[in-house]
Amino acid sequence: MLKLIQATFCLLIGLTLQAHAQSFTWYNPMEASPSCINGRAWNEEIKASYARMPERLQRNMPEKVRNFSKNAAGLSIMFITNTRNLQIKYTIEPGAQMVNMARLNQAGVDLYATNKRGKTHWIGNHMQWNWKDTITFTFRDLETKTGVYELFLPPYSTVTSLKIGCDKKAHFSFVPTRTDKPVVIYGSSIVQGASPSRPGLTWTNTLKRITGLNIVNLGFSGSCLMEPEVFDAICEIDARCFVIDPIPNSYRLTANEIATRIRYGVTQIRQRSYAPIIISESYLQADRAFHPHAEDQLRKANKALCHIVKLLQKEGVKNLFLMKSKDIKMTEDAMIEATHPNDIGCIIYANAYKKKLKKVLR
Repeated sequence: MLKLIQATFCLLIGLTLQAHAQSFTWYNPMEASPSCINGRAWNEEIKASYARMPERLQRNMPEKVRNFSKNAAGLSIMFITNTRNLQIKYTIEPGAQMVNMARLNQAGVDLYATNKRGKTHWIGNHMQWNWKDTITFTFRDLETKTGVYELFLPPYSTVTSLKIGCDKKAHFSFVPTRTDKPVVIYGSSIVQGASPSRPGLTWTNTLKRITGLNIVNLGFSGSCLMEPEVFDAICEIDARCFVIDPIPNSYRLTANEIATRIRYGVTQIRQRSYAPIIISESYLQADRAFHPHAEDQLRKANKALCHIVKLLQKEGVKNLFLMKSKDIKMTEDAMIEATHPNDIGCIIYANAYKKKLKKVLR
């Protein structure tokens, strides 16, 4: 009798889950017209993938930059719906779990919504996920009658397919891609999205939410070495502002290499745009109390960076700004291993750039 009750209970649970699965109408962002993918340039060229660069540019990039450009860092999808239940179903290319990365950040999605009063809220999924070949994130019993949702994609995964499921009788529509000029941020793994707990808390996504700016994320993990090919691509973008944050990777270059590559990048951008350019020093090491020499190389690289920026300013380059390391006030509790910021560190980063951009863009 007990086995019969257990079998019946399992059957009812299975039927309930099946009913939930069957109750959704599915929407594919790749089929939206016009495009609904935010957070990247070249959107008209990249219509069939969630990459951040078109293939014509990928072919010319250093291998690591090319590979990381296929990750969905900084990409988001906005849509309007009055559904009570929402499911995100997607696939990603296989990849090893990174030691210094939460799985939710490396391969998960993150959801925010703005209500009719204009207040934006984060929406937790309360562990309603399924990590298989096809990953699903389910959000149930949403109370907002109609909301403008923003789905942030995984910063360290290559998304190969994605669909959004809503209740069958619910209204749903994609919001077209933003067309205002973006703030383009080029940098290292810290820009790409290492290492908060979830995608919405990467510092570029946080900056987007707290400023309302259109942000394009061109972070390439371990690979921000300011190669000419990368600058040639960046200067194609009709940007409101360019941010170049290279030292967390480029400290490995000589002072002459840093100067030469910065000069090339600024010159190339200025040939096409008079938008402000912010060039950033690296933050100060948060654990320098017991590792006083840990940032020796960073200090030397920061010095070389500062020198070339001041030299370019003296030579008459207008609208060129320096972000000082002291302006990014990292604390000991803001890092995960003294290289990448955690949730606290990403908020510190975002607030520092918010303050700088407010001055530059006023």
